[in-house]
Amino acid sequence: MATSEGLNLTDLMHTSQEEIDSALMHVWSWRGPLYELGATSLMLDYAPEFAKLNRAASDLFGRPGRVNIILLGIQNLHSYMMYGWETGILNQFNLQRRNGLAKEQIMELVMFSQIYAGMRGLGHVFRAVGETLPAWGPPNEPLAEFPPGWSVDPDAFKCGLEMSTLDPTPHDAENLRAWYEQTIGYVPNSIQFGLKYHPKFVKINRVKWEVAIKTLPKQVAPWLLLRHHTITGSVEGLREAALLSRAWGITPELIVQGVVSSAYFFTGFEGLGAAHAALDDILSRD
Repeated sequence: MATSEGLNLTDLMHTSQEEIDSALMHVWSWRGPLYELGATSLMLDYAPEFAKLNRAASDLFGRPGRVNIILLGIQNLHSYMMYGWETGILNQFNLQRRNGLAKEQIMELVMFSQIYAGMRGLGHVFRAVGETLPAWGPPNEPLAEFPPGWSVDPDAFKCGLEMSTLDPTPHDAENLRAWYEQTIGYVPNSIQFGLKYHPKFVKINRVKWEVAIKTLPKQVAPWLLLRHHTITGSVEGLREAALLSRAWGITPELIVQGVVSSAYFFTGFEGLGAAHAALDDILSRD
C-alpha cells in the first residue's frame, strides 16, 4: 500500500477517519504556521480524493526528499515575496533553517528576490520575520544539501564592471555583452534595450545581481528565475534562465522540475505554454 503522510494513495475513493487524523497530525508535527493544517483540513473534510491527489502531486516536487524540500522552498520564498504572503515567508524561513540553511544564506535569497519584488517584497519579509530574526541561532545540523555539482562561486556572477564608479564606462557595456555571449550565447533584448536607453540603470541593477549571492551555490540564481519567469509567462526570461541553468550545470531534469513545480503550485497548465515556446528546443538537445 503506497502511503504518504498517513494517506493511502492507492485508494482515492475511500478515506478513513484514521487516515484523516494521521495526515493532520503529520502536518502539525513540526509546529509551524497553521495555514497548512487548515488547508489540509478543508480538502480532507470536503474533497478527500482531491486531498490525496494533491498529496501525490506535491510529493513529486517536495517531501519526502530533503534536497527537494530545500529546492522547492527556495523557489517558494521568492514567490511569497512577490505575492506578499507573509505567512508563507515565515514558514519558509522556519523550513529552511530546519533543513540546514543559515539565516545569512536565507537573506541572500531575499536580497536576490528583492531585485524583482522591490521594497514591497522586503517590507513583507520584515513583517514576517524581521523583529525576531536577530535572535535566531545557527541552523540545524546537518547543514543544507544541494544537488550534485551545485557549488559556491560568487565570481561566476561578475562580468568585469568598473566598480570605482556607478557611472557606466565604455568597457562596462563591452564586458557585460561579452559575459552574456560567453555564458548563454547571446545578449538578451532586455540588456540591449537597457544599454541603449539607460545604461546607468543596467549597471546598478547588474551589480546588485552580482553581489546578492555569496555563500549559496551559484545555481540558486537561475533556479529562482525558472520559477519567476514561469509565473510571469516571459518566454525570453525563461529561455535566458534555462540557458544560464545549463551553463552552470543544472540538469535538464531539474530545469523541468523547476518549471513544472511552478506550474503545479502557481499557474496550472497555462504556465507551461511559455515553457514550451522558450525551452522545447533547449531540452530536446539532450
